[in-house]
Amino acid sequence: MISKNKIDKAGQILSSEYTGYDENILEMEYYFDEYRKSHLTPLTRLTLEVQEWLRSYNRHYFIAQRLKRKPQIIRKLKRFSVRLTQLQDIGGCRVIVENNSDVDNVVLFIVKKINESNFAKIIKETDYRDFGRDDTGYRAYHIIISINGLKLEIQVRSKIQHYWSESIERTSVIYGYRLKEKDGHFDVISYFKEFSNFYIS
Repeated sequence: MISKNKIDKAGQILSSEYTGYDENILEMEYYFDEYRKSHLTPLTRLTLEVQEWLRSYNRHYFIAQRLKRKPQIIRKLKRFSVRLTQLQDIGGCRVIVENNSDVDNVVLFIVKKINESNFAKIIKETDYRDFGRDDTGYRAYHIIISINGLKLEIQVRSKIQHYWSESIERTSVIYGYRLKEKDGHFDVISYFKEFSNFYIS
C-alpha cells in the first residue's frame, strides 16, 4: 500500500511546473495513477448499490459513474492548493432524475440507505441548487461518502440541471476555455450563471 505522504507528494510534484522526466518523476506518476485507480473498485460497488436501491424508486432516473481524468485532477490541485488525498471527487456517481422535487426525494432515500448500510459513511452533504456552486451557476446536490478511507462523491441533479451542465461542457470544447473552472471571458461565464437561474427546477 502506498503511504499518504507519498500520494500527497506525487500530487504536489505533478501539479507543479516541473519539466522533463527522471526516475523520481516516473515514480510520482506511478503513485498518482495507482491512487486514482484505487477509487474504481469502491466506486463501482457504490454505483451498483445505489442502482439496486433505486429499483424500488417508481420514477424515471439515470445513473452513471466516472473517475476524474488525470489532467482535471492536476488542474484542481493547482486551483485550490490542496493535497491529493484531500480531494473528494476523484470517483463520482451521478443520479439524474426528472425534476427538483425528485432530487429531494432521491437524496433522502439514498442518505437513508447509506446510513442503514455498513459499507459507507456520509462525510458531508452540500446543496448547490438554490444559488449555484460558484460564479458559473453549477447546480446539483452532492453527497460525499467514505468507503475504506477513500472519499467518493454522489451527485443528484434534475434533467434540466444536467442539461445546463452538458451545455457548458460543450461550449467549453467549442470556445476553447474551461468555463466550469471559471476559465474564459467574464461575459461568457456570466451568461451561464444567468442561464442557470432558469434551470433550478
